Amino acid sequence: PTSGTIDFADFYGAVKQILVTLSSNDTNQNVQTLFGSNFTTNIPKLLVINSGVEIGATSTNNSALTVPSGMVGTLTIQNAGTISGAGGAGAPANGGNGGNGETALYVGSNGVTVTNTGTIRGGGGGGGRGSNGSNGNSGTVAGIYCNGGTGGTGGAGGNGQGYNQSQSNGSGGSSGSAPSCTYPNGGGLGSGGACDFICSSVPGGWGSGRSGGGSGGNGGTYGNAGANAGTNGGSAGKYIKTASGVSVSISNSGSLLGGAP
Repeated sequence: PTSGTIDFADFYGAVKQILVTLSSNDTNQNVQTLFGSNFTTNIPKLLVINSGVEIGATSTNNSALTVPSGMVGTLTIQNAGTISGAGGAGAPANGGNGGNGETALYVGSNGVTVTNTGTIRGGGGGGGRGSNGSNGNSGTVAGIYCNGGTGGTGGAGGNGQGYNQSQSNGSGGSSGSAPSCTYPNGGGLGSGGACDFICSSVPGGWGSGRSGGGSGGNGGTYGNAGANAGTNGGSAGKYIKTASGVSVSISNSGSLLGGAP
């Protein structure tokens, strides 16, 4: 009541609210752990992330903040800080695609409302590997094998930006090996001098077309995919991801970077 005599009976059946406040930086937070047994109790829950606080993911194996399945009741997340997903790894020089960035906030239960006045950002994707270069034109002249040289290998992709790592650009590719000559019995003439003279008559040009490996793609910044190169860059992490059949209510006046739920 707002006026008159107060009776304890007026408060019977009133709904309480459980408040958890995150006031310092932390990583890999699980809402069930934060609320303990109240996670499965049918009472309203409020999680507040203060301004200036960052919750981050240390690996693409998990989100920065996770609401697992099995929650009972409702949960409101009021974020005035920063929730940051992990960045994907750049593709290695020996092959493969760039790694995907990870989700910042994962929601596995219904009944969740997110009010964001801060920043929620998925990790950037890793850059793709650079293309391999082409081998040079080869041929045989008077029994001498004129090797046109091998193309270079592609460079590694850069890392995507995330709480776990900084964004980086892709590496340059290697130059490959120079043209050379070989006797029929396997003895090497190397290059230069007689080799140049003999192999200059290779049809199409000895060593023509040889190229170095391409540079790897740059890693993406928060909320952006890694650049494609010889292989694909990784996708950007979502700012919020939901489990199948789960919906979340979002009110945003801050910054959301990455894919939508």
